[in-house]
Amino acid sequence: MSSQKGNVSRSRPQKHQNSRAFKNDLHDKTVKTQLLNSLEITDVCQRCKEILEWKIKYKKYKLLKSPKICTKCSEKNVNLSYRTICASCATKLSVCPKCGLNIGESDAPS
Repeated sequence: MSSQKGNVSRSRPQKHQNSRAFKNDLHDKTVKTQLLNSLEITDVCQRCKEILEWKIKYKKYKLLKSPKICTKCSEKNVNLSYRTICASCATKLSVCPKCGLNIGESDAPS
C-alpha cells in the first residue's frame, strides 16, 4: 500500500508516462486562449510571476469577470485576475499586487 507508514520507496516505475508535453492550445484555438498565451505578466514579484505563468501554461488561469475591491483603498478597481491590490496602490506602496509583500522582500529565498 503506497500510503503505508514507512513505505516511502517504490519498487517499480510509474505505469503511465506522458510521451509529449502538455500544450494549452493544441485543440483550443479560441480568442481567449490566444489572449492568455500573449499575456505578459510584469507587475508582480518573481514568485507570483512563476505561479501565474504556470496557471497560463496548464489552462488553470481564469480571467476576472468584474472588478474586485482593493484591500488597501477599498475601491472597486482591481481589474486583473489573482490580484488583491489595485495597480495604483501597489506602485505607491511598492508591493506585489498579488501577494502584498514588498518587491525586494518576496524575491529573497526562504
